Amino acid sequence: MSREIYAALSGARSAWRQIEVVGNNISNVNTTGYKSSRMVFRAIGPDGPESLDPNGQMYATPDEVRSMHVDGVLEQTGNPTHLALQGLGWFTIETPVGQRLTRDGRFGLDPEGTLVNGQGYPVLGQGGPIQIPPGERLQITDEGKVFGSETGELDQLALVRGEAVQEGGNLWRPVGEMAEGQPRVLQGALENSNVDPMRSMVELIQASRTFEAFQKVIQASDEADARLYEIGGAA
Repeated sequence: MSREIYAALSGARSAWRQIEVVGNNISNVNTTGYKSSRMVFRAIGPDGPESLDPNGQMYATPDEVRSMHVDGVLEQTGNPTHLALQGLGWFTIETPVGQRLTRDGRFGLDPEGTLVNGQGYPVLGQGGPIQIPPGERLQITDEGKVFGSETGELDQLALVRGEAVQEGGNLWRPVGEMAEGQPRVLQGALENSNVDPMRSMVELIQASRTFEAFQKVIQASDEADARLYEIGGAA
């Protein structure tokens, strides 16, 4: 097998991973609070990172997927249970598998008056799940203080910041210690996805063409090897 096929295989694998990441961004262009991801690559030598030689053979390999925590464009809805964040920070959600984080502020009230997300999980305040007394209007300040129209201050949204990894359902799992977050809270609005559709489509086309180019290199290498075997056999 020719040596160039290994470089082509690593390039094809990296291009395919890029296609997966960009494709996921495009599929979430209309997902509220979604944060786009970018693929980070690194070069390694034939025997691992320690064998990297700028003048020798190198391979590209996917290293990690990084989320881009840039604010999305705001959409005014006028719904008092819809909340948007601007700046670094997360809402805290109580789920059956523990606390999770989200930027998706499409909240509502369940029959018991608990503020919940779209999956029915409670939105947490500093005192636990946020409860709105029957018949009262929900009012939330820019700092995340929760008021009832008649009762007055009820709680403070549990806003946090720190490292987190994406999970399904537009939820994030916290990693390590979380600090108190101080993003701006906007009531009656939602934060749209921060995916740039045009840029993502260009990236997808580029990655697809790169993958196809490496496929052709692999195919050409296979054909050259087959031809050499034929010549050797004939000899």
